[in-house]
Amino acid sequence: MKLFFDTSALVKFFHEEEGTQKVTELINSEENEIWILEIASLEFLSALFRRFRNNEINEEELEVAISSFEEQIDSFNVEPLGNATIKEAKSLLKKYGKVHGLRTLDAFHLGAFNLVCEEDWYFVTSDSNLYQILEEIGFKTINPLN
Repeated sequence: MKLFFDTSALVKFFHEEEGTQKVTELINSEENEIWILEIASLEFLSALFRRFRNNEINEEELEVAISSFEEQIDSFNVEPLGNATIKEAKSLLKKYGKVHGLRTLDAFHLGAFNLVCEEDWYFVTSDSNLYQILEEIGFKTINPLN
């Protein structure tokens, strides 16, 4: 399968939390091709630093997660954040932002996915709001929390 991960799901591969087992199985399966958006690396760092500031992880866990991510990212397909993705994200925000609360970074991930996906692709997210939008659009989705 081709799997496009947003950061909410991706972080579970590098930090033990609810959903980690499912995400680990998906990423480690040789049958799966893993895709992320270029900005996921920045979001990933931001999410880890927030968890560190909130005392959810300690210094050692932070450093292990960062180094593991930097080693693993070379095995992922990284979709660049280009002008087409930005335009698509803007269109999606106009359609789903007002009523469904689509946020900027989620719109980027969704926009990139919308541009590159084919029928056999799945979007992997643990963000319940984004998951509902994906379901409404009709995309195949995986929520590692379910």
